Amino acid sequence: MKKLINYIPSGVFSLLATAFVLYVLLSPDSAIPNSWLGLFNFKNGDKVMHVLLFMFLAFAYLYDYTKFKNPHHNKVDKELAFTVLAASLGLLTEAGQLAMGLGREFDQLDIVADVVGAFLAFAFVHWWGAHILRKYVFDVKRRHRRKKYHSSHHHHHSS
Repeated sequence: MKKLINYIPSGVFSLLATAFVLYVLLSPDSAIPNSWLGLFNFKNGDKVMHVLLFMFLAFAYLYDYTKFKNPHHNKVDKELAFTVLAASLGLLTEAGQLAMGLGREFDQLDIVADVVGAFLAFAFVHWWGAHILRKYVFDVKRRHRRKKYHSSHHHHHSS
């Protein structure tokens, strides 16, 4: 599984996530299966759905473009740029709902939920999740150790 994940080209996950989020947010209500909507059929359930959708979207962008696979090359500005990109898609989808007139409503609180979701993904990835992904999903430490050992016994890697 780890090898398979590492061979998925950058951008594939982001493209699929973007298409999914656009489908869910820009389809007429009738196109969305009721079984999905039923999961969020409680007070402010749509806000919870927005937070989760944009956590998923931002996570996809961060996964694809901020190089979990090269953990020592993470740049906070790059992570923030892709987080803001995901969050701004929330604003665009709300504007799209307004323009398309498919029975969906423009809601400023949805935009807030989208931004919160994107930044929750950023926080998870940046402070906590990156460690878990690198250690348990991509097995980076062992790979680095092996590489370092084979390349040179005198080379010290600064972290």
